[in-house]
Amino acid sequence: MNTLLGVTVCRHYHLVRLSVLALGVTAGALAQVSVLNVNYDKHQTGANLQETILQPSINWNNFGKVGTYAVDGQVYAQPLYMSGVTIGGQKHNVVYVATMHNSVFAFDADTPQVTTPLWQVNFGPAVPTGLYNFTDVIPEIGILGTPVIEDSTKAIYVVSNNLLPGTPGVPVFLLHALSLVDGHELFGGPTLISATVAGNGAGSSAGSIAFDASQQLQRPGLMISNGTLYIGFGSHSDLGNYHGWLMSYDASTLKLKSVFNASPNGVQSSVWQSGRAPAIDSKGDVYVVTANGDFDGQVNFGESFLHLSSADLSLKDWYTPQEWSYLNDQDQDLGAAGGILLPNASALLSGGKAGMLHLVLTDSMGHLGADNTATAQGVQVNMWGLFTMALWSLQNPIVYEYDPAGSLKAFEIVNNRINSSILSQFTPAVPSFACGLALSANGGQNGIVWLTTGDDSQHGVPGTLHALDATNLSNEFWNSDLAGARDAMGGLAKFAPPTIANGRIYVPTFSNAVVVYGVLGPSASPGAGTISAVVNSASFVEGAVAPGELVTIFGANMGPAAETGAELDVDGHISSIAQSTSVLFDGVAAPLLYTSSSQINAVVPFGVAGPTTKIQVMYQGNAVASITVPVQAASPAVFALDGSGGGPGAILNQDGSVNSGSNPAARGSVVVLYATGAGATTPASQDGFLTAQPYPAPNLPVSVTVENVPAEVRYAGAAPGLVAGVMQINIVVPETWVAPFDQLVVTVGTYSSPSAVTVAVK
Repeated sequence: MNTLLGVTVCRHYHLVRLSVLALGVTAGALAQVSVLNVNYDKHQTGANLQETILQPSINWNNFGKVGTYAVDGQVYAQPLYMSGVTIGGQKHNVVYVATMHNSVFAFDADTPQVTTPLWQVNFGPAVPTGLYNFTDVIPEIGILGTPVIEDSTKAIYVVSNNLLPGTPGVPVFLLHALSLVDGHELFGGPTLISATVAGNGAGSSAGSIAFDASQQLQRPGLMISNGTLYIGFGSHSDLGNYHGWLMSYDASTLKLKSVFNASPNGVQSSVWQSGRAPAIDSKGDVYVVTANGDFDGQVNFGESFLHLSSADLSLKDWYTPQEWSYLNDQDQDLGAAGGILLPNASALLSGGKAGMLHLVLTDSMGHLGADNTATAQGVQVNMWGLFTMALWSLQNPIVYEYDPAGSLKAFEIVNNRINSSILSQFTPAVPSFACGLALSANGGQNGIVWLTTGDDSQHGVPGTLHALDATNLSNEFWNSDLAGARDAMGGLAKFAPPTIANGRIYVPTFSNAVVVYGVLGPSASPGAGTISAVVNSASFVEGAVAPGELVTIFGANMGPAAETGAELDVDGHISSIAQSTSVLFDGVAAPLLYTSSSQINAVVPFGVAGPTTKIQVMYQGNAVASITVPVQAASPAVFALDGSGGGPGAILNQDGSVNSGSNPAARGSVVVLYATGAGATTPASQDGFLTAQPYPAPNLPVSVTVENVPAEVRYAGAAPGLVAGVMQINIVVPETWVAPFDQLVVTVGTYSSPSAVTVAVK
């Protein structure tokens, strides 16, 4: 039970396999196009129709990656673009990036090779997702919904998820309005988001329901219209007493104006929309589409299209398909894709997990009714679900929708009716689930569909950006795999649209970066190197490092673009040099498990003692980036099976098979965990050695709990045959464990691992 064949804990892009060998052309300085909210406009079309540089006729052989903006966390939010912002006495076109580490960065859009931001701010520690025992979002929740920019107030509005200071385990949402110029708080912010509505539904008390941040997820993008800011909320994997909330705030005072709850006398009915913001019509009214939840046609509106008043968010009209109860039973959220208002038409387009594309007339939505009436139409476009859409607003609009693990399809809309015949389609080589989608065009010409895809089953493997002919999706102009060493995209960001502005595409990724593509210019200096984050390679949580901990260093321009895995030196140890790259901790070279220009995986030397250590990245003998981080005696984390930092653990059952939901461990049996960050050992571990007898054991005591139940530890020490720094822990499954998936926590001394990894027990 001392090997984990086929289980990845630190591999190609995010992690390294637990084995011996694989343990431009400048846009105009005063460009006129800005992207101020998710999906480009108030109608939420997902289209930039003012793109004049990018067109099908460009030389695609001269197109590729032109830069990387390194940031401190995953990027779920669509990058925003504001032209002509005066910073430091000079006008800049600025890309604003929000991260799950609760940070906002401002980068110069015209110098993508420069990695230093114009400014950045952080709102304090994000909420660890282990707190919620769900794995849709790993490892932390910070800024999830895309912010929104208001030109008139020169502010970017952001919602962060924080733990209440001094009260661990109590999350809150904070509304910030930041200066576009330097990121300072405006209008007396931040404001604590809170609200109460009348109702006797889930979580109510004395006839009212208070907004409970611990039950909600701020998933939709923010939207602003006529000085009013709109913020919607979904749930944590449909767990708990959550509701669908939509709130409006005064953009100039950050004061709450109105509140809508979609299930005040029931439960659920969330507004999550795969990150799509509420849509706004020409009168300023608001449209959202709810997910699974109670429905009564009076106050509870799960599985419904909702038209809300801009004045007070009161309900003006609605449509609910008559099969709403079936949708609930099958977890087929009607509002999974959110809503798109057809420009110059009175119609709302949406889709959900049932794979049906709906079009509902907004002048008279029809209330409860069939899928095909005079006011509502439903077309079955796939059998797998609908989360991702974009619309090209032509005389006969074209809607593009992605079938999970299938094809991107185009459908025409004629006279406010969807033509069910497929216009064209594109099937990527690698099946994907949570793609990103956007369209660029110059009005009704030169349409290009930009699609991000990736292997969802392999966390951290680089995704692909595709450029497709919007008039014939089967015609692919270019993709980022054609010159993969140069143009690698990084980890696919779930449902996050790329941003197209003034000849460039800004792609959010889960590799702690926004990658920039455009027309390649003369060779330019890649700019100074930078380190944006140092995280535990098992948990991806940033913090103090420990001796022997496997860490991942994110950044930009830290070495050559080509990727290299672990190599052995002449003595059979993991080498500390790869591609002329090395990493020094207080001058001591660390074993390298993976290297690239934007990510390096290393093992902290066992001699690091603290209280801080200076990390230097060296390339061709020169220091290209450095950072100082705190050091502590231990920083434990358990490896996940898919390398994501959470969910099913990299665990072996007693018979040596991989633990999983379909192959759970028996109570009373022994299971084997793999972890890192246990600190100094006896006998002293040697940097880069592949562990052999006598097996070193941590100097600090090791204990394990599952759902707070102590487990007997049979062995805690170095993992035989693996690089020093990987710890193996054998525990006995207590007879009292009954839950199918239980959260594991490893404690070394007084230091505990995040609780995001689970073990399956039968």
